[in-house]
Amino acid sequence: MKTKHFGSLLLLLILTACGGGGGDNGKPPFGGGSGTGIGPSTAPGVTPTPQPSAAATPAPTIEPIPDPIEVALKTASVQGLSSSDKATLLRLSQQTAGQYQQQQNTALADIYADNTLNLTLNHTTNSIEINRSISTMASPLIVADDGSGMAAISQYGKGRGLAYGVDMLKWMADKSKETQHLPLFTRAFNWVVTGKAAGPLPDTLRFATAGYDASTVSKFITLLGKKPETISCDLTLSNNTCWQNADVLVFGAGVRDDANLTQLVRQYQASGKAIIYMHPNWIDSGGGRKVAKAMGMDLGGYPGNYFAGAAGVSVNSNRTIADALQRGDQMGALAKALEQMGTDNLSIDLAADTRATSAISQIHNEIATLQSSGIDLFAEAPTDLHRLLILWADLYRPTIQYGKINRTTNPGEFLRTFASDSWLAYNRSYTTFASAGQGDFMPVAAQSIPVSQNDELIDVTIAQTGGTTAIGRASIPGKPVWIEIVDNGSANLSIQTNHVRAYGNPLTDNVAEGYKRPRRPQSFAMPLNTSKATVFVSPFGGPLYLNYGNAVAGQTVTLKIRGTAKYAHFDFTKPQSDAEIDEAVAALKRKDFGWQTAKFVGGEIQQTIYYANQAMGNIDPKVYILDQIKGSLFDSNHIANGYSNMPMSSKVSELCTQFGWQCSDAQYHRAPGVQHFVGWIAQCGFLCSGNPSDGFAGISGTGWGHAHELGHNTVQRVMSIDFNGQGCVVECNNNILASAQMMRQFKTLGVDTGHTTNHPLLYQYITANRATGLSGDAKILDMQKRLWTMAAQDPMRAVHFQLAFLFSKYRANEAKPSMEASLDYFTLLTKGDRLVSRAWDANNKGKYAMGSYADNKTINNPDLLYVLSSKIIGKDLKNIFAMYGITLTPTAISSVAALGLDVLPETFYALATTKYNQVSTGVWLDLSAQAPTYPF
Repeated sequence: MKTKHFGSLLLLLILTACGGGGGDNGKPPFGGGSGTGIGPSTAPGVTPTPQPSAAATPAPTIEPIPDPIEVALKTASVQGLSSSDKATLLRLSQQTAGQYQQQQNTALADIYADNTLNLTLNHTTNSIEINRSISTMASPLIVADDGSGMAAISQYGKGRGLAYGVDMLKWMADKSKETQHLPLFTRAFNWVVTGKAAGPLPDTLRFATAGYDASTVSKFITLLGKKPETISCDLTLSNNTCWQNADVLVFGAGVRDDANLTQLVRQYQASGKAIIYMHPNWIDSGGGRKVAKAMGMDLGGYPGNYFAGAAGVSVNSNRTIADALQRGDQMGALAKALEQMGTDNLSIDLAADTRATSAISQIHNEIATLQSSGIDLFAEAPTDLHRLLILWADLYRPTIQYGKINRTTNPGEFLRTFASDSWLAYNRSYTTFASAGQGDFMPVAAQSIPVSQNDELIDVTIAQTGGTTAIGRASIPGKPVWIEIVDNGSANLSIQTNHVRAYGNPLTDNVAEGYKRPRRPQSFAMPLNTSKATVFVSPFGGPLYLNYGNAVAGQTVTLKIRGTAKYAHFDFTKPQSDAEIDEAVAALKRKDFGWQTAKFVGGEIQQTIYYANQAMGNIDPKVYILDQIKGSLFDSNHIANGYSNMPMSSKVSELCTQFGWQCSDAQYHRAPGVQHFVGWIAQCGFLCSGNPSDGFAGISGTGWGHAHELGHNTVQRVMSIDFNGQGCVVECNNNILASAQMMRQFKTLGVDTGHTTNHPLLYQYITANRATGLSGDAKILDMQKRLWTMAAQDPMRAVHFQLAFLFSKYRANEAKPSMEASLDYFTLLTKGDRLVSRAWDANNKGKYAMGSYADNKTINNPDLLYVLSSKIIGKDLKNIFAMYGITLTPTAISSVAALGLDVLPETFYALATTKYNQVSTGVWLDLSAQAPTYPF
């Protein structure tokens, strides 16, 4: 990191505070300094330029930096500091924030210093957000009614920047849209070029463009009454010198996405050039994103403002200049928060007044964005304020006691803890940690777990083209980790702790329970360097996860890693020795690390060590992990879904060969993605679906709750039967898979946890339908209304199992259905579903019983279930489907008829109320004539 000599730095700070340092009118120069320089100082080797008139309040004087703090700013470590330095760091942070506030607000006040300005504006949804990513460089110029950024300005070194989320320059040059905005845009244009919103502009304005239409720039300059002069220059070339001849550099979304573009543009601005960026639409631009990044800004994510509401892309007619300036003041709330953090006996209702915590979170989010893009804040010139805040947070953190901090009775302590949790740097070799532990995220005992002293090679199985996966090693609080890529193929890799979406919120958690855990204990995703080892350290620790993209599904990534610890991790995506399993089991029993994780084909779990032991209870850990989690929860789902990682039964294999189906091909039957489960905190309710799916409980391999959530993310359309939007859809279709697990679980583990499919009620619907005396379509529609348009899901789910029982009787030739044959039906059904979608054979459609269909795009779900089930069972099921109130199209009926199968008469398999999962305990009923009395 470049640093200034301390004496020179002190002189600069004194001059700045007194109105010197090269600026006229007593104003500080633009931009963030390099090295340890703090406050709006100049960039390396740059002479300050004159600035516009200041606000009435002078900038705060920044006190001299003590030598130990200067060392800390260089080394990113507070090891040489003492607790007494907290106050100095807090004061320096306040003063620095105050200087930036004055600098930025002065610029905004100058641009808006015309009481006749019309501030009404509509970017339309064909635009993109422009937000600041480094608040010490960029500040909002125009903020939409809902708070979204529409335009921003930037100050750095001797230069200034301006960016809009639409091509406002073209709109104004052509006078084609939002012409009322011309006076404000002109003032912003004058400011970025001259440093004064009222100009004057030079008579001849020289400009160069990159990815932008030069004639539009010329037209606008002419509109302003000045002479344009175009300079031919490739601004994306690192060795170009022609940029020096231009007064203003205009970039558009078409700029070439060069690897060095961000560095180049920042150099242009630091050297005094006016930088303008115009984004023409909602479409992303890699080059444009780099230009914005150079100015401390960030473009909104894909697809821009395409789906934004009016409040996200417009300024209403009630907006005043005072409102605009207030929205642009991004440092005021932070300066106030820093003042409150240093106040003894602070009195504030943090639940009602969120200004301080919002300001703290703003810096937190900036730090996250910067580090996630690979930026080292301690080597980034404009982040002087961020570095001071991070060092203060380091000094404060060791004394935090989670669970004993109350936001009502001690808001000052709460606010300081909130800030310390927020201002973090993971890409360095040193940080501090709370010696009392990290609440329910990590116990105190973890701090004593030894870490590896030598490099070790770790192979990590990559299941998908992109995702997140545990590597089987842990970060211990405060202990650095070194990670080097040995072989990543083409994958892009980042490292992070934990993969969670819900982690509590100290601002909304139960007040009586106190500040329970760090506000965001999982780390940001830190990009791994491809040419050298990446250093990583967390104050909270946690299981290490690889975040990957652009990978080859099924590949292996090899890492060289040092400084990590082993913990209770099980990896069944590759062979595991008994010794490895025993080591993980021992860690599970020790409970010294906060988390337990496991990897399976198609699934991963992570749960707190408390929940893991609670879910395991008194059973053997191997039984819990191997038999219940892997063998029951995941394997049952994958068998029912026909995934290629599970071996096919002999009957399934035999029928696939007979049908000519490609049943073992991984390109069709690979598990569609990795389903993550987290046992800690639920995003919604008690258990919440999604990926990750999370809950206030350990991962149970025998209860139906997690099977239900796993079903949500793996259910196929052949299990969704609805008519006019009602039927077995969400919260019912996924439960078919959960019930399949319950059925298999009883046979393999002897555990019956219920999960009703209610065959007796389904039978009652059938007999009630018969009692109406209706026939034909009227009878079918009456049954359809009874079964598929009512709220009772249990009898709806029973239909799929009745079909499975027919398979066991007529295809497996079983007198009583078995669990195995019933699961074979589901395996073939789901494989067939995917094959119809992905392996359609127009020349041999009959292999799927779809001979009458012109293509595979028009078959609806009830038809699909009918044709596939008839093919799989070997009987024409049109009477069975009519009995269940399922209407079929003539195309489906003729497709099955073409197979020449016997039409199966109405048949039902009765099960007792308490034995839905004990499938061999029932009785077959013949309904072809009179419906017999239900036998149970």
